[in-house]
Amino acid sequence: MNKVIRTRKRVYTAGIVAAAGVALLVTGCSDASDTSSGGSSEQSPAAAAPAGASSASVDGKALDADFDATCAKQGDTLALALADTANATYGDLAVSATVTGTDTVQAVGIAGSKGGSNGLPYALGFGQGMPGGSAKVVKDGDTYTITGEGVGAPDMSNPTAPSASKFDITFACSTVVGG
Repeated sequence: MNKVIRTRKRVYTAGIVAAAGVALLVTGCSDASDTSSGGSSEQSPAAAAPAGASSASVDGKALDADFDATCAKQGDTLALALADTANATYGDLAVSATVTGTDTVQAVGIAGSKGGSNGLPYALGFGQGMPGGSAKVVKDGDTYTITGEGVGAPDMSNPTAPSASKFDITFACSTVVGG
């Protein structure tokens, strides 16, 4: 029984870490104009357009965040990332997804350095082929909407009952690096 619990914890943790790693990788691919903003609240008018705003919600509740979007493509893989490095609720908040082909979501991760249960970091993830969850993508121009269900980090007071939450993420890409 303990072996099964440890294996599940490792699978959930691996998926969340992989998705967060994608966010870090993609953030490193942003161009100089993205990094020059330094995450300040002043953005160019094109980035602040309401119709093209990036957003994320979990279980129908919008994450209150000031996201910077980074989108990069290499070969058949599209990496999408949203970052808010000074989020009041989640600390360093990263939302990421990888899509292969035109419609296969490989991984989704939503992670915060704080905001989880019992004072732990916040984490929610989906990984293709891992138990639990699902995800699909809809493309409209340079905007990608990914919806589905992910598995959250287990509450350590009841580690055998990981949580599942629905997510809805909009990645508004002003440019796609390599695309």
